[in-house]
Formats: sequence, C-alpha cells, structure tokens
Amino acid sequence: MRIGILEGEGFSARARDMLAGIGEVESFGKAVPLADFLADKEILFVRLARMIDAAFLDFAPRLRIVCSPTTGHNHLDEAALADRGIGLISLRGEQAFLERIRATPEHTLGLILALLRNYRIAFLDLNNPHWDRDRCRGEELFGMRVGIIGLGRVGRIVADYLLAFGARVAYTDPRPEATHADCVRCDSLVGLLRASTLVVMCASYEQGAPPLLDAGLVGLLEGKYFVNTARGELVDEAALLELARCNKLKGLATDVIANETGRNRLNDWLMAAQGRNIIVTPHVGGATWTSMAATEEFVVEKLLQQLGMERK
Repeated sequence: MRIGILEGEGFSARARDMLAGIGEVESFGKAVPLADFLADKEILFVRLARMIDAAFLDFAPRLRIVCSPTTGHNHLDEAALADRGIGLISLRGEQAFLERIRATPEHTLGLILALLRNYRIAFLDLNNPHWDRDRCRGEELFGMRVGIIGLGRVGRIVADYLLAFGARVAYTDPRPEATHADCVRCDSLVGLLRASTLVVMCASYEQGAPPLLDAGLVGLLEGKYFVNTARGELVDEAALLELARCNKLKGLATDVIANETGRNRLNDWLMAAQGRNIIVTPHVGGATWTSMAATEEFVVEKLLQQLGMERK
C-alpha cells in the first residue's frame, strides 16, 4: 500500500512508524512534481496548505482514503471525494479525544491578552525601541464582559480560561445542550454583541454556509475587541476589513481568513494591521508539537481500525 504525507515536516515519528507497518510511506518534497507524487498514492495525509478538490484529485487516480487530522473540513471538497468513492478520516466528532487537545483554546487566550495589553507595540526590539509604558496602556480581563460565539469544545475551554481571570462571560449557541453553569446564555447574536466588550468567535463552520456575522452584525462590533480562531468564512470579511480600516475597532486578532488555500484577502489584512491594534497569525491555533503529534497518531489509529474492518 502506497501512503503519502503531503506536508511531512514535523509529522509525528510514531505515526510514521505505525504507517510503515501497513505500506510504503513517502513525504512530498518540492524536488518531485506534485502530480508524480500523487500518481500511485492510495492513502494521503493532508493538513491545511492545499485545497483537496476535484482538480487536485485528478492527479491521484488510485487514492482510496484521505486522512486529515483536523476538525474543520473547509480545505476538503467532500462532494469531490464522495464522487470518486474516496473515504475521509478526520477528527470531526471525536469529542472524547479532543478534550485533551488544548492548542487552539490556549492560542485564543493568548490573542485576547495580546489585544488587551497592546503586545504588538509593547514587545520591544531594534525596530521598536520606545521605552514608553503609557502608549502601551491596556485593559484587564477581570470584570470585562466577554461574549463567546459557539460553546463547543473550544468555546467551553476558552470560557473556563476567561472565568479564571474573573471575566463575565456570556455565549450564544443554537444547540440547547450547549450550556455552562457559570456563563450566561444569550438568545441572539445581536444581544450578545451589544452586551460584550470583547467578542470571541469559536463556532464551527459548514462548507458553503453563509457567515454567522453578516455585514449588519459586523457593524455591532464597532468599539469592541474581536478575536477569531475558528474560520474566516464565519464573518463577512469585507465588512470586517472596512471596520478595521476606519479605526472603528478597539482591537482585532484573527488566526484565520476566508479562502486560505485560494485567492484571499491576506494582503488586505496585512495592510489593515499597519499602525493598528490588529494581529494576524497564519492559522497556528492548533500548531503545537504536542497537539499535532497527538492528532496525527489518533488519525493513524482510526485508519488502522478502518483497514482492519475492511479486511473482515
């Protein structure tokens, strides 16, 4: 069995050893054309760097299974995979396992603190030598009204972190079972946005769904802090950029942008960040050695179980 790892740098050595037990494992390198690499692969491990769509799959005629150690699927054309009879193994729905994967909640908290304490200008170096504490004066989480959009795994963990700081946390989530004893449920996004000083996007995204925050709701972020470590497609990006350019936000941090693997507005975000309390990180929420190794190994274990079932 021919197994390919599309983004092999830092891939778990244990996971690779497990894969070696069922076939020949090869990592993609730039010295080999992508089409040549994919031509004989039956199983492919992917991360987030490429869109796995029909055009990509045309190069992989023997592909049987795509493995993606992610909860989000917006880098995967699930219809194209289904049309070709290609199976998909991911982390979606693996709640028990994901409880111990904390990279994204921790990054979310880091971005929140960075915004409130103006870390972009407070971290000094030769290009920013200004020893001036007053220009870095910020705000505290203690007592702040924080609204979380989406109380799934990440949202609930972020809520716990914020509560430990003494923040007053509210949330919205369409699922009645999504509850938190120490947080206040808001019945509407409008109510949550109006009542919050800091808004944190933690919702899940379904491919093709409209933004949760349309242009009208984005307008309610004026004068507030906003953090998004979920998906860029959850927000009307053009409206959010306009709000940022007009200096109508207290601060904004985003680890995600819309259409990350295709034509996107990254340059617009980088320009908007100049001279403003805006932080853009390259979807690093889940990118820790610990979490990535654990998720890769878990997905390999799922693959082995599936292959074992197929042999029966």
